[in-house]
Amino acid sequence: MINRLKLGMTADQVLAVFPGSKDDAEVRSAVSKAPGPLGNSSFLITPSKYGSAADFKEVSRVTFSMLDGHLSSFTINYNGPQWPDVDKFVETFVEGKNLPAANQWEPYAGMETQMKTLTCTDFSVRVFSGGEAGNQNYVLVQDLEADKKLKERRRKARESASPTPGA
Repeated sequence: MINRLKLGMTADQVLAVFPGSKDDAEVRSAVSKAPGPLGNSSFLITPSKYGSAADFKEVSRVTFSMLDGHLSSFTINYNGPQWPDVDKFVETFVEGKNLPAANQWEPYAGMETQMKTLTCTDFSVRVFSGGEAGNQNYVLVQDLEADKKLKERRRKARESASPTPGA
């Protein structure tokens, strides 16, 4: 669980983390949209609009991706600060969470000082540090099983959309 957000939550459970978000016309419109043909949907929350200051004081926005009505990934975008390297961001991020230290995270090839990923059995966490004054910092938490399901659905949709050879 990260800032009271947990993979597998329903949209209503997510909105409960941000008191007042259910009454926001933009959020309500996005959440009430029918999922796409593959069962996926998404919506965005700007925590500063809802007094969720304690857990989200440095967060500019959170993007939620749903699959079959459940939270399959979320990206937390931060307003900064600028970190000397991604390890410092990871160290701060893992504080108070049941996650391993930065030296156990996998650096991203070619971006070793900016991006690291932790891959567990059911989920992954990617941390990125960058941008002017850290304005592009983000954490992506992803349900690996849901990601696999969505990729499989996309593959099947592509196959059924492509003409059969010799037809």
